[in-house]
Amino acid sequence: MEPIDRQEYIERYGSRLREHGYSPETLGWGKNGRQKLRFSVLAEQALCAPESSVLDVGCGFADLYDFLIEHGWHGQYKGIDIVPSLLEVARRRHPALDLWEIDITDPAATLGQYDFVIGSGVFNAKLVGEDNPSHIQRALTAMFQHARVAVCVDFMTIHVDYQKPGSWHTDPAWAIDVARRLSRRLLLRSDYMPYEFAVLIFRDDSVSAENAFRGFLPCVPKSNP
Repeated sequence: MEPIDRQEYIERYGSRLREHGYSPETLGWGKNGRQKLRFSVLAEQALCAPESSVLDVGCGFADLYDFLIEHGWHGQYKGIDIVPSLLEVARRRHPALDLWEIDITDPAATLGQYDFVIGSGVFNAKLVGEDNPSHIQRALTAMFQHARVAVCVDFMTIHVDYQKPGSWHTDPAWAIDVARRLSRRLLLRSDYMPYEFAVLIFRDDSVSAENAFRGFLPCVPKSNP
């Protein structure tokens, strides 16, 4: 991310944190549980592999970690963000977690490989130092390079009757076209909210003798009793 956009992110979330404290509102989400709804879509594949590793891009308060644990996942978690004040809260909440101030698009970033690379709400702000499509393509490519199984990200869709000033809405067809340059095996989810969608990009897009993707398995995640 360009320095001017990174600084804008830091100032925006810092201001919200001072106003709202530890709250979904600081992250730009509402109070009515929609954050967990997003997590249920983005983390579905990881929950079906409870010992998997997860890289949480734009981790904020590390709320995704809480969601995963609540639903029986017990794998390896790493969270990265570019906003120091959010990471400070996350570290107070979870002193033992692996949390770092890292930009996923930084070529010098050393992150390793994770089964699932998940990003929620990381593409929703309109940038000024770089055009959003270029940034999204660079970020998705970087995320894919660190994923063993899949990249799972969400977007606000262009198919709305109102766009808040300063926000960025993505064309689902364009997002699929970009994702297809990384893998043939994709999943578009637009069944959970009317104004958002999610894209899952799978690493293994090899085809079996039965002319099906080898990595496809029906998945029914289980919650703790």
